[in-house]
Amino acid sequence: MARGRTVTCVCLLVVAVVATAGAAGTVAGAEGTATGAEGTATGAEGTATGAEGAAVDAATSSGWSAPQDVSWPSQDLGQPSQDVARPSQDEGWSVPNGTDEQPGDVVRIPVGFAGNETEATVVIENESLGYRLVVRVVDENRDGVAVLNWNTYHAGSVPAEAVANRTVAADEPDRVLDARRTTPQRDGRLDEGHYTVSVRHDDSVVAEDVVVLESDPLRRSSITVLEGPPLADASTAFARSGISGTIEQDEWLFVLVERQSIHGYVDGIEDLTGNGTDGVTFHITRGSDGPMVDLSNATFLHFPQHDEFVVGVPPNATVFEPDTDYVARFVVARSNPYAGGGQVSSSTEFRVLPAGAQPDRPVLEVVDVRAPETVIEGREATFAVSVVNSGEREGTATVVVGLEGTNVTREVTVGPRSQETVRVAFDTSPLTEGVTRWDVRIAGGARTVTGELEVRLTNETRIEDPTLVPGPRRTSDGGQPGFGALAALVGLGIGIGGRVLALQRE
Repeated sequence: MARGRTVTCVCLLVVAVVATAGAAGTVAGAEGTATGAEGTATGAEGTATGAEGAAVDAATSSGWSAPQDVSWPSQDLGQPSQDVARPSQDEGWSVPNGTDEQPGDVVRIPVGFAGNETEATVVIENESLGYRLVVRVVDENRDGVAVLNWNTYHAGSVPAEAVANRTVAADEPDRVLDARRTTPQRDGRLDEGHYTVSVRHDDSVVAEDVVVLESDPLRRSSITVLEGPPLADASTAFARSGISGTIEQDEWLFVLVERQSIHGYVDGIEDLTGNGTDGVTFHITRGSDGPMVDLSNATFLHFPQHDEFVVGVPPNATVFEPDTDYVARFVVARSNPYAGGGQVSSSTEFRVLPAGAQPDRPVLEVVDVRAPETVIEGREATFAVSVVNSGEREGTATVVVGLEGTNVTREVTVGPRSQETVRVAFDTSPLTEGVTRWDVRIAGGARTVTGELEVRLTNETRIEDPTLVPGPRRTSDGGQPGFGALAALVGLGIGIGGRVLALQRE
């Protein structure tokens, strides 16, 4: 009996080895499938990222767009105060990491608050240049950030009692509780240099960095004329405007001026017309030396973060005559403290046409479609559709994406002579596995863009005959495929089992 039990244990061990080997093979196969699925998912993400990039490139390549902020190398223009050691920024408290701005402009300083704190003290100073400003700011809406606007034009010269009103302010709804300049009043403008910005809470410095005020002599003024649709709101019309040398009387005229070191003291039409403020003037004249156009009813749009302002004349203004040439001119006089020693002047010509002189209609067309090549059944297929408007008026188009008789639509508004890219998501649930053709067009348009999309059930690689899995061919196995050491072990187990039965019969 003892011998019989021992042999039985051997048989069970063999079966366990076989079962374990089979299970390990199954796990390995599952891991291989998961790895393939991950690779496919990564490819899909890459395709989507490419479509998004193309959409952004197409959208930013058309029409006017504000230039990006530019940073310039810092020079040693006066050292910041050394009265406190530079700390590591405490979690939550923060100020910008290195801010460059031109003197005479407004510096925006976002202050980050920690936890549930709502009040902080901000100190802006340069000890070697004799400047120190202490500001108490409160985060009224408790969103963790309060943005200070430090006006470098007024920073050193305004009386102490006017500091909170003209030198520093906070974006609403946050507010400045108190602002004090603790250094003497200056006779002139604030000097260029490095200004330490520190955040203090409970008598400790919790965050610190530097603002660099530095002129950039390489930057020049620019002036551009744009044509906008006849909308009531100037900002909306400007957002949909396009560069043009001819303006109809029933359209908005916009003149965009880019210039640094003026935005701390130029923030309205009254600062530009007449003699201007510090010699900064803007005028429109009939011809190059004709009478000046009355701009008292013009609109002023300000974009100081981009060193830009816009003068807008509304549609149907009586200040222009049809079929007449005009000149828009921007001047910074030699007497301006930021002129750099000489007068700065830039101008551009444009022509005013009678109302309706140009086609008042949009001309919309699909110019490009970015679509996935494959998609898993039931998931969304996203199409990035670029639409161009070559007409003289803003227009709204209905983009139609169709697959197997099912359409998905999306409206897009495109300004005159510009391009927009929209993303249209198509639910593939109604589609069956296989390759299907898609088409993209504008409702009522003449051009249609087509392509193919493969719908798959899964990401798994197909196996034509899953039952035929050849194994290694070894001479020791007698040349039989798939008959390796594991198969020999199984055979050995069967032989031992037969021997057990024989012994039991004895």
